Amino acid sequence: MGLLKTIVGYLLFALLATLLFLYVLFPQETVKAYVDDRLAGIDASFSISASDIRPALPLALDLKGIDLKHHGDKLIHIDQARVSPVLATLLKAQKRFNWSATLAGGSVEGRLFIEGVQTMGTVRTEADLSSIRLERISAVNDLPRFKLTGPLSGHLTHEGSRPPFGQTKGILSVPGLRITLETAFFGIEEIPLDQTEADFSLDGPTLRLKALTFNGPLMEGKINGTIAIEAPLGRSRLRLNGNVKPRPELFARLPDTLPQTILNPRLAGTRGLNFRVLGTIDNPKLSMR
Repeated sequence: MGLLKTIVGYLLFALLATLLFLYVLFPQETVKAYVDDRLAGIDASFSISASDIRPALPLALDLKGIDLKHHGDKLIHIDQARVSPVLATLLKAQKRFNWSATLAGGSVEGRLFIEGVQTMGTVRTEADLSSIRLERISAVNDLPRFKLTGPLSGHLTHEGSRPPFGQTKGILSVPGLRITLETAFFGIEEIPLDQTEADFSLDGPTLRLKALTFNGPLMEGKINGTIAIEAPLGRSRLRLNGNVKPRPELFARLPDTLPQTILNPRLAGTRGLNFRVLGTIDNPKLSMR
């Protein structure tokens, strides 16, 4: 009995020592390079950096201080994330990983599926977003002409292999969105929206808006079209069409001197106003149709 206790004791000591050395001598740079490579498998224009990567029990990676970048421009800072494999899939052709992250006051829960070798394999990932504050996202803060605030939620999927293949799809919503204009429009500095939802897909650098719907106390409407994404983001080209229906509160806040030929309450409130947006994000060109 004493011999058995001694053997068990040595085994436990060896296991703890191994775990300690794995933690202290964990190859962070190698893991960072691998994570970067897998991200490039989704889109080579993206890169990721983390201030700290450590193993966690039972079998996981903890990452802290993560910056996600697009063409070198920071999109968002992620406070911390955890990635763990589904053990039952490690010996299968398709491996599954569960991951989670906290960022911008909200959270993301996701699943990652990898099949095949690195250069030829396919990648599929799903993500559920919850209460991510728009105003705390770097890419949103850098938008010219207006600021966005509100909690972003929704579902994203990506399926494909290395670019130019693969497609990202998603439905995102922001209840209580606030748009603060840099320059007031006829005295209106902020546009409150009760509900905003975007149904979109991303093929390479082209963002396709199937439908961006919005409604609030001042207006409701719908936008569709494409955005050709470039770096920096402000140079991205717009080709959007939409319709907006002003509501009585908007007419009440507009100057009495505004000619009805520009905005007729009876016609605009019934049929809405058709418009087109061309140009770039930095320099949009709006025309009424």
